[in-house]
Amino acid sequence: MKFSININKSANFYFFIQNLSEWHFSNRKDYNDLWRKELGKFSEEEATALKKFKEIRLQHKSAKTIFEQAFFVSQNPWEKLKIDLPPEDYAITQKVFNNLEEKFNLLWEHDLPLLVKWQKELDDKINEESLLKSILDALIALFNSPSSEQEVKTYLLFSSPIHTGGGANIDKQSISLEISRYPTQDVNHAIGIIWHETIHLCFQNQYFFPLLLKQFPNDPQKVNFINEIIIGSLFPKGILGIRLLKNKPANKLMANISPEQTVEIINLTKKYVNDKKPLDDKYINTIAEILKKQMR
Repeated sequence: MKFSININKSANFYFFIQNLSEWHFSNRKDYNDLWRKELGKFSEEEATALKKFKEIRLQHKSAKTIFEQAFFVSQNPWEKLKIDLPPEDYAITQKVFNNLEEKFNLLWEHDLPLLVKWQKELDDKINEESLLKSILDALIALFNSPSSEQEVKTYLLFSSPIHTGGGANIDKQSISLEISRYPTQDVNHAIGIIWHETIHLCFQNQYFFPLLLKQFPNDPQKVNFINEIIIGSLFPKGILGIRLLKNKPANKLMANISPEQTVEIINLTKKYVNDKKPLDDKYINTIAEILKKQMR
């Protein structure tokens, strides 16, 4: 396995538009507040454009859609969208981007040098051979997964100075990392986020996710909640992030998880890491017991 670190203007333009449109609960409100403060008042035409994009985006599923395919992966996003979108939606979407292009370009001009700096930081460290081997050995054992020769394409996106994040919402080969304004001295935290998303992308589905589905049939909310907690107990501030990247331990794996529960979960995951055991039904049941208050 190896990582390529990519900067893509179209991907950042889409990220900017969709985040400002606030079409999804995961949109970063603090990014929008920062951008609006820096870019100045949005005109009525710009505000209307964002509302129209929100209406169109809500017609599609939340991840791995034609929008991610077009703006992250395609060499020509608009040719791709012209094929995949109804003509009216295509025309509206193109107009939305035209209306917001001036504001986007101001942000792009400011943040591009920061993205380039981050690209170099990550290129220098993410594929370091001994680190890769240590992480992969642990993940292959935990997730009962074969070794992968896959290249994971990592797309760098805008962020705020105090907030970063990632996603595995593009396709089967790609993840995103919101990082532009985050301090580069926290590069190991960024690497931890990349690995967190890589577990979602490459490791969880073959063996572990079916175990969760068996334990909690017809309850995708519980499945996704526990899955996110467990992966968080590994990276970025879980046991593998602490041990291999020297990251500080998480105080809380999620906002609604207590520090005491966090310690219990990380210690349980640590035992499986130390024993080189695949995560199993007993592990899942113990996690569920620790989280019983949140899972009612």
